[in-house]
Amino acid sequence: MIDAALYRLMTWLSPAYPVGAYGYSHGIEFAVEAGLVRDRASLVDWVATVVERGAGRVDAAIFAAAWRAVADGDDARLAETIALAKAWRGTSETALESAAQGAAFVATTRAAWPHPRLARLPR
Repeated sequence: MIDAALYRLMTWLSPAYPVGAYGYSHGIEFAVEAGLVRDRASLVDWVATVVERGAGRVDAAIFAAAWRAVADGDDARLAETIALAKAWRGTSETALESAAQGAAFVATTRAAWPHPRLARLPR
């Protein structure tokens, strides 16, 4: 059972899975173009900043809160976490992008691993 869960998680993080390809960017393309990321040291600094102080930290906090709510079967707390995640999106473009990615993720996940809790999520 643990192996199956690990393989599912690895699939979700793959660039071939909806959201996986987008989960790694955090604007690094622009940083390279602008010369902010130009070698190994500046790349390490960029990634560390994203994880420790940027969107990576926010994403991790939201993911942890959502996981706890789902693990506890607390739909109200999950709804609160979703509302908080929506509020933390910085722009309307980010909101549109995350909504499209989320819809693609849920649709693909429902098809690959049907589950009653996924079935209850809005389409």
